Amino acid sequence: MFCEKCGNKLDEDAVFCTKCGAKVGEITNNLKTEKKDDNEIKLSVKPKFKFAYLTLPSLIIWLILIALFAGTIEAAEAETGVFGVGLTIGGIAYAIILAIIAIKVAVQKKQYNHLRYDFYETKVIFEDSFLNLSQKEVKYKHIREVTMRQSFIQRWFNIGNIILYTNAETGIDNGISITNVENVHEIYKKIKEILNT
Repeated sequence: MFCEKCGNKLDEDAVFCTKCGAKVGEITNNLKTEKKDDNEIKLSVKPKFKFAYLTLPSLIIWLILIALFAGTIEAAEAETGVFGVGLTIGGIAYAIILAIIAIKVAVQKKQYNHLRYDFYETKVIFEDSFLNLSQKEVKYKHIREVTMRQSFIQRWFNIGNIILYTNAETGIDNGISITNVENVHEIYKKIKEILNT
């Protein structure tokens, strides 16, 4: 059980919060009297699929590995006197890698089209309906922290990540991570405004 005011973990028989002193259940009772209409979406956030950001790093790594592999084979060819094998193997490897990357990009693009984060009056709902159907609802009273992160490369592409941390006891899946948000600073401010109202 958690304190509804500050999120502190409480004993099951607690009457008051040991951290903030709030009476257990008092906030819930007050909310019952001022029931809110919670079916209007205040903000909808969809991650942005940026082809270059998502594919270039893996493509560059694979091309370097294949070039090193082909160079090793060519060195072996020079020693044995048999030529053309390295070029053939390198060409086949390039074709296979490009096919794998194309499939990965197609699946990622489809995945991004089905991701959605809807912010309501008192909750946020995450939905993913592509390969696996997934839905997660988190009440704002359980969100303890909101952070925004942007790597160097994400800043270059004008995207970033927003993480909503919750009071969950486990480190696994203890919140909602919204990745590759376009105009992340603006969306971050809007999310904080919604959470603080």
